[in-house]
Amino acid sequence: MRPSHLFLAVLVAAVWGVNFTVIEIGLGHFPPLLFSALRFLAAALPAVFLVGRPKVAWKWIAAVGLVLGVAKFGLVFVGMDAGMPAGLSSLVLQIQAVFTAVIAAAVLRERPSRVQALGMLVALAGIGVAAVDEGTSGPLGAFLMVVGAAAAWGVSNVLTRRASPPDALNFMVWVSTVPVLPLLALSLLTEGPAEDLAAL
Repeated sequence: MRPSHLFLAVLVAAVWGVNFTVIEIGLGHFPPLLFSALRFLAAALPAVFLVGRPKVAWKWIAAVGLVLGVAKFGLVFVGMDAGMPAGLSSLVLQIQAVFTAVIAAAVLRERPSRVQALGMLVALAGIGVAAVDEGTSGPLGAFLMVVGAAAAWGVSNVLTRRASPPDALNFMVWVSTVPVLPLLALSLLTEGPAEDLAAL
């Protein structure tokens, strides 16, 4: 592995970790669903006007946007707001690899190797230990929300695979436009317009 590749790998891991700290800080100022909607609004604008529409069917853009944006990020933000720590959230979300492999095996007929299957069992054991610890020291409901988010992420990975976008960047920019209105609607229904306006 080249030093530049190693640097990029470390950089990605660092950005991933910092991302959850930023979410935790933001949740101190915004209701979770509103904050998630604003996140996608910032990701979509003005970028959606600067990149071309992805060469995939609209159904894939909508499906990935709803599953990844509304289900995954909605559950992560609500779970963290309910007491799931940032560090544990970033760890638990990695179980998405297990969900992805299982769903891909069922839908795409992809079969994991023995080494991959063993790795998934180890990951599940680790999550089980974390679940027991969280159940005794924190809100189990918040933990389960983040596990649900990991499952949604796995579904979105398989949907993205089925979509096969030739350009991942513009695909994700357009996907980011989908969750904004559903998340805003859910925020108004569950968090209330008064709380949303106060946060803004």
